[in-house]
Parts: sequence; C-alpha cells; structure tokens
Amino acid sequence: MSSKLELHKQGEDMANKDKIIDKIEKKIDSIEKLHDKESMMCEEVKDLLADLRDQEEDEKWEDDSEEDFDEDNDDEDIDEEEDKE
Repeated sequence: MSSKLELHKQGEDMANKDKIIDKIEKKIDSIEKLHDKESMMCEEVKDLLADLRDQEEDEKWEDDSEEDFDEDNDDEDIDEEEDKE
C-alpha cells in the first residue's frame, strides 16, 4: 500500500513540476515579446533621429542657398549702380 501512496506522490510532484515548467516557458515567451517590442521601439527612435538629421541638413542647405542668392543679388545691385554712372 505504501508503494501506491509513493507513486501517487510522485505523480503529484511531476504534475507540479510540469505546471512550473509551463509557467517558466510562458514567462520566457513574455520576455521574448518584450525584447521584440523594445527592439522595434529602438528602431523607430533611430528612424526618427535619422529624419531629424535629414531635416536639419535640408534646412542648412536651404539657408546656404538663400545666402548664395543674396550674394548674387548684391552683385547685380553693384552692376546696376555702375551702369547708372
């Protein structure tokens, strides 16, 4: 009779271990999902930073081209003044 009791206890222990293993596997899956989410968020932030850099470069280029345009206009003004004399 004691062997049946021992077998029953061993069965319960195995069932408990299986439950614990299942819980651990679920936690691992959750961690992997979080890691995937973090990786996606990092990539999104990197993309946003790249967009900002591109905008800054575009604005700098526009500012440089406006300065060049202003310099060209200054040269024309000088030419016009010389023509009037």
